[in-house]
Amino acid sequence: MTENCTARPAILVDLKKYRIRIHKTTLHSIGDPEHILLLVNPEERTLAILRCDRSDPKAHHIAKASLVSQKPLELYSQSLVLSLRSICGDWQDNQTYRLYGEIIPNEGMARFHM
Repeated sequence: MTENCTARPAILVDLKKYRIRIHKTTLHSIGDPEHILLLVNPEERTLAILRCDRSDPKAHHIAKASLVSQKPLELYSQSLVLSLRSICGDWQDNQTYRLYGEIIPNEGMARFHM
């Protein structure tokens, strides 16, 4: 993998383990948030990670220890991964898909096209 690819925001959607792995560069590029929202737009086939505060009831808390560790952040949700699979009809069961995205700095968001 080239250096350019690793510097880009990236996530991995694992259909076998119902896991979404968010790479550290993605979290760092949106300001190392304590809480995030995962937003899905089925019409545009996009997945976004939005920095938010703890007041949002759908926010995912990110422990400080996970921001400084070497491992990516892993979220497990069978319903979310199956929803992404239904949006992306060409995705196959038991496969893993790496998505590269773009940062929208004024929004505190990373957006990925599926």
